[in-house]
Amino acid sequence: MITSKKDFLDYISEDMKVNGISDNLFKHLNVIYKYLYCLRKVAYLCNTKKSKLRIKFWQLLLTHYSVKTGITIGPNSFGKGLYLPHYGYIVVNSSARFGDNCVVQCGVNVSESVVGGDNIYLGTGSKLMVGVNIKTGTIVGANAVVTKSFDEENIVVAGIPAKKISNNGTLSGRSNI
Repeated sequence: MITSKKDFLDYISEDMKVNGISDNLFKHLNVIYKYLYCLRKVAYLCNTKKSKLRIKFWQLLLTHYSVKTGITIGPNSFGKGLYLPHYGYIVVNSSARFGDNCVVQCGVNVSESVVGGDNIYLGTGSKLMVGVNIKTGTIVGANAVVTKSFDEENIVVAGIPAKKISNNGTLSGRSNI
């Protein structure tokens, strides 16, 4: 959770690094950068109880970039290093909580009260239903519908409804996803 200016800058720095956004003048042309910046700014302002007018301004800007990109993610839903490789239809409920270094592909829908660890990969079109818990290193396959919690770390789940299909999650020594 972002509770200081230093945390805010750390989150932005990690997000830029994993999304391949250079820290130069042209980063402001990247709409994913703009979206992530607004997302992190709203989280920072809300968590530090800044002025309601400032919060409202940044929420409106976040809504603008949300419409532009098709991405809707609640503030404080993800830790540092959120990787969004594509625009388009991503909905993450504001009560969902994930750790650091997560990848969210397009077409993902995460319902309320979902909890995930670090290094989670949500494949294209995956759906996580209400109250599901997934552990660190889990890969959710493309178009999988996760209807129950999985208590093992570093696994791959896929199918409708999702079932464990392997022990080769994101922490199994493979290169970047």
